[in-house]
Amino acid sequence: MAPTPSARSRHARRALHNTSLQGLAQAWYLLLRVVYVVVFARLLGVEAYGHYNYAQTWYLIVLSVAGWGTHEWLLSRWQRVDSWRRQALLDTGLSLRILLGGAGTLLVLLCARFLEPDARLQWLIVIYAQGVLLRSLTAWFQALFTSHERSELVLYTSVPISLLEVALVLGLAWSGQELPVIALAQTACWWLGLAIAWLTYRGKLGALRPRFQPEVAREFLIGGALLASASALLAWMGPGMLVAVRHLLGEGPPLGEAAFVMQVVLMLGQALRMISNAALPFLTRPGSDITHRQRGFATRSWYLTLYLGSAGYLLGTVIAPALVRGLLGEPFEPAGLLLARFSWILIPLCLIQTLRLLLIGRGLYRTFLLSLILGALALALALVICTLSGRVSLDILFASLGLAYSTSVGIMLWALSRIGVSLLPGTLGRSLLICAASLSLGLGFWPGVPPVAATWSSIGLLLLATLCQWRRQAAAVP
Repeated sequence: MAPTPSARSRHARRALHNTSLQGLAQAWYLLLRVVYVVVFARLLGVEAYGHYNYAQTWYLIVLSVAGWGTHEWLLSRWQRVDSWRRQALLDTGLSLRILLGGAGTLLVLLCARFLEPDARLQWLIVIYAQGVLLRSLTAWFQALFTSHERSELVLYTSVPISLLEVALVLGLAWSGQELPVIALAQTACWWLGLAIAWLTYRGKLGALRPRFQPEVAREFLIGGALLASASALLAWMGPGMLVAVRHLLGEGPPLGEAAFVMQVVLMLGQALRMISNAALPFLTRPGSDITHRQRGFATRSWYLTLYLGSAGYLLGTVIAPALVRGLLGEPFEPAGLLLARFSWILIPLCLIQTLRLLLIGRGLYRTFLLSLILGALALALALVICTLSGRVSLDILFASLGLAYSTSVGIMLWALSRIGVSLLPGTLGRSLLICAASLSLGLGFWPGVPPVAATWSSIGLLLLATLCQWRRQAAAVP
């Protein structure tokens, strides 16, 4: 029997409450990271900032696999099992996180030993290796808070620790401490954050201890294997780019410039990922209206991402170069110009983070993985061609990354159309036409229009289109 309109509204309100709290936590995180990046980069300088981010890249890549997709797998299964089964999922998931996190830490240590020739960078990678275990376990507790629809606990446990970490790191950088000292202080904060998350769960939601149940473990390992592979591919098409920059362009200023742009892009992408994860229980809740719910989510995500992303890109072309130069200093001016040229990459990245929920909610893990494999292959092919032709530059690397993301989005949209969660031709045509017209105006392709007026008019048109679409979607909700 289909849920009544009042039941749908109640579920939607709970999803909105959960998502809003996740959004508040991520807004705080984003604001804090902006302050952190600006001050920290200015204190370190472009080359040291590149070394700092490159050293973290190795543990971030392995961390994406060590999670083994258990976060999304748990959220997609939570509404479909009884209380006993839920406890088994929690305990066994914790055991797997410990095992995979420990193995991931060892893998990073081996990579530092055999793949990085520079002794200074090697030590930094070794210090940050423990982040695989620590941050994987902390993320697991945050997934549990979201599953219980207690996202306020994510807020309570993450905000104080993130503030402490930023204050400590900036204080050490301001006092002139070396990068290894800063790295040790940062990982100490991760240990504290894990302890607080564990104590909060035990105090608010009950006991949790590692218990390995083979049947549940097999379910996690099989169900999460594809998601783990997908996470590895996303890591390659994200922080893994810094490894490519390090080995193709060296460890000088280009590494720092690429690190800054990638950190901005990935910060925003990660914030959206965590916010959108809170909607997964609503999107996967059983009911005959599930296709209707998912189609509405896909439509709203498409419009908001395309319109707001295009407006953000135009705004970036106007303010990013001067803003980065003013905040970080002259050495980072090339990074500001690079960000202005390639902030459009956020559009396909955001679509990947939202559309993946629909594929995961329907159990189409192989399709999700296929879309990322094709995107990663497009990136690898572009890099090989550029390397063989001797025409490697930061612009070419980031253009290749945008091509990879767009390829994945195209495959995802095609797959969703085959299960009835498709965007109507009018939706696609109208949105693309509005964006094309606005971008062509804002980028100066309309002769006779003053450039400044054209850019701001285009941004205004895109924001107006967003508002109109939002009101139209809200009026359509029963």
